[in-house]
Amino acid sequence: MDILKLLLPRNEYAAEEQKYDWRPVMFEVKNDKQVLFYFGANHSHNPADPQYPILKKYWNKFLKATKNKDRKDKIVLVEGCLRPLEDEEKAIINGSEGSFMTLLAHEADVSVVCPDFNNDELMESLPDLNKDEVLLYWFLSWFNNFQKRIEPKPNFEKSVQMWCENQKQKKIWKDTKISLLRLKELYKKILDKDFNEKENQNNLINPNKIGTPINRVASAQSDLRDINITTEILRYWNEGKSIFAVFGRGHLIIQKPALRKLLS
Repeated sequence: MDILKLLLPRNEYAAEEQKYDWRPVMFEVKNDKQVLFYFGANHSHNPADPQYPILKKYWNKFLKATKNKDRKDKIVLVEGCLRPLEDEEKAIINGSEGSFMTLLAHEADVSVVCPDFNNDELMESLPDLNKDEVLLYWFLSWFNNFQKRIEPKPNFEKSVQMWCENQKQKKIWKDTKISLLRLKELYKKILDKDFNEKENQNNLINPNKIGTPINRVASAQSDLRDINITTEILRYWNEGKSIFAVFGRGHLIIQKPALRKLLS
């Protein structure tokens, strides 16, 4: 089955998103044996963000709906990577809704998995992408996340240096020069303008927009991720598990038509 054809086409995303207000997007599928509760989040690092009481309430609704289920028949899916356990405030500040959900699942003794590709797997699966464009996309994705951190933020240049050092450890960047200066040069070369630390880069990393090479990289990688996440949700569903998934709202909006068809 070609799951890509079941996902919402990206050129229809803007019109579909307008159907929702600022609140998190939520989607459910139920039958007489199991449920899927899917929470589309905003990646906020602010513990005061109103999405967090909404997420906790939605989680409690899931626990009530599955109260007669054995723990092995329930599972939580989070985006990006598995998180360490932290207290509520630190979890949100350091890892937004993924870390917060990890804490809630731990308290309820429900297993957490991450059905997402890591960056090495994405590169291996998309070998035709331009590596300089991929590097810039990853940097801008990290930078967009950095901009969302609450004040006082860590020092920008020191944070970039740490990010660069982490990237240098990856085998895909062997013999690749990675520094803030190099990233600024790539920004100028690829986007034909100077990098501005104060400028919001969200439109550039948005996979549902077109116009730049970075958008095209974002779209290719997001397509692969949405296919894989949908496939993994279907796999756990077919194993008879009740699922609580927490991903960015864009992923939910894109995956919703596929999940509605595949799980019904």
